[in-house]
Amino acid sequence: MVEYTVSEIIMDYLIGEGVEYGFGVPGHGCTAFTDAFYERAEEIKPIMVRHEQGAAHAADGYFRASGKLAVCFTSIGPGALNLVTGLVTAYVDSSAMIALCGCEPERDVESGVLQAIYRSHESDFENIMRFANKRVWTIHKPERTPDIIARAYKEAVTGRPGPVLIAMPFDVQSKAVDVSDTPKPGGRRPMGRTAGDPELVKEAAKLLASAERPAILAGGGVILSGACDELVGLAELLGAPVITTMMGKGAIPEDHPLFAGYGGWSGATPGNEVAKNCDVLLAVGVRFADLTCSCYEKGVTYSIPPTKLIHIDVDPLEIGKNYPVELGILGDAKATLRLLIKDLEFIVERKKYEELPWVKRILGLKKKWEDSLEEARSSAKAPPTVPRLLKELRAILDRDAIVVGEAGWAQIFLFQQFPVYLPRTHLSSGGFSTMGFALPASIGAKLACPERQVVACPGDGGFLMTLHELATAVQYNIPTVTIVINNLGWLCIRDLQWIQCGKDRDIATMFKFEDGKPYDVDFEAFAKSFKAYGATVKKPEEIAPTLRDALKSNSPAVINVYVDPETVPPMPGKWVLPRPEYLVRKLRR
Repeated sequence: MVEYTVSEIIMDYLIGEGVEYGFGVPGHGCTAFTDAFYERAEEIKPIMVRHEQGAAHAADGYFRASGKLAVCFTSIGPGALNLVTGLVTAYVDSSAMIALCGCEPERDVESGVLQAIYRSHESDFENIMRFANKRVWTIHKPERTPDIIARAYKEAVTGRPGPVLIAMPFDVQSKAVDVSDTPKPGGRRPMGRTAGDPELVKEAAKLLASAERPAILAGGGVILSGACDELVGLAELLGAPVITTMMGKGAIPEDHPLFAGYGGWSGATPGNEVAKNCDVLLAVGVRFADLTCSCYEKGVTYSIPPTKLIHIDVDPLEIGKNYPVELGILGDAKATLRLLIKDLEFIVERKKYEELPWVKRILGLKKKWEDSLEEARSSAKAPPTVPRLLKELRAILDRDAIVVGEAGWAQIFLFQQFPVYLPRTHLSSGGFSTMGFALPASIGAKLACPERQVVACPGDGGFLMTLHELATAVQYNIPTVTIVINNLGWLCIRDLQWIQCGKDRDIATMFKFEDGKPYDVDFEAFAKSFKAYGATVKKPEEIAPTLRDALKSNSPAVINVYVDPETVPPMPGKWVLPRPEYLVRKLRR
């Protein structure tokens, strides 16, 4: 009989699955688990982050950049609860990871041990974490460990990906168990892909073939499925313009003639025009979230009906959730699009799509949209506009460089005005709109893709939330570049307050002292104090040389770029923010 501890069994299984990194903060609640790294650190490397939220974001960024799983680990109590924001960010955006958390020992349940939560239930930790994960397990019996870790891996990566969590009582972590029947990696998971119902796919092919103005909406499900080649092939076969969601950005090269931009509040004029004027819309791997749909106000972005909607998704929850469907097809995006293309090739004759009236109309709208952005992109203002910054950044970065955004104007500018050409090169905290995501996620992305340039683009407000993770990047020599888009406040929230409550009616959004003078953090000095590359940019002509120097430094770098606070992204769609009733009454008077 061969015996291994619970922690050793978990580590061995993860290594067998090819997991290369564990991001976490050790503590008394996970000491036995972290010790299991000791003999195997060459196979699975522990990365000691500075806050557990950063561990979850790093594991999230690793998966988004590569499609490969990483784990995060924590101690009991506050360390474990610090994961919540990162787990929910991943859950909402369908990004996978395994979280391994210490919890109170089995021997002392309900005894009120250090950092335990017990008053209303013998262990409330599971209840807290359930909403943030696809599934949660607790290892009460050591002999169940092989089964639980195999099930957890399967749950994380199959179907609609997402985070899962295993709670490990810290006395159970140390116990040994016979592992003669340990599951083989991959042995507990389904193989292949689930394609949509062939008859429904045939109906979808007929409907698309009959359309005069077909269009495709690509979401994150296209990228997760690896269906980008099929997406482009289908678009070219139909002559259908493609718009994407924030999670779907990169599903089609954004210099492709059929790329039409984005729909919704922060989308693009051509994207909204495609959305509301198409007669048949094929939506693949999308949630139809409120900002993508201009809060569902008919005719601003979508007009469903009369537009006929074909919705393909791996998750039945999403089909018909916000719009009625002509055809709802449950299936994997890649497998289902392959079937659809095969059926269409029998009934559609290939054409020069650039010559189709519908496509020519969209190309004209795209040119008009791009022309409208040029003034801000070419501005010589000091401090520079964000569009000018992004124009310089795109000119310098490689085509396969990865950029990482997070909530705020910086995220919207990056989504709307920074073209990408490959899947998994635009990572952003989308549905949960998390601030503090960019820097730790960029660390994970760089570890996943060490040969590629990785640039995080947070605003100054978001950077201040997780800037301590720069220490992680320096300690492990992970050479990400962070461009702090500095407008001295939470400017996006200020502007939303103006929209909702009236111009100049903002409060608690700008970083100011009591006397009204700006509170300005010297991020260059901060970076240098952490032993990273640091620089400051205040003029547009300084952007390119500073960025080149940062990339050449081959070390973690922070560039503090002061930007023009009055240049905001155009908002071609709509976001409904209700005005307080007392202000409505005041305006009526």
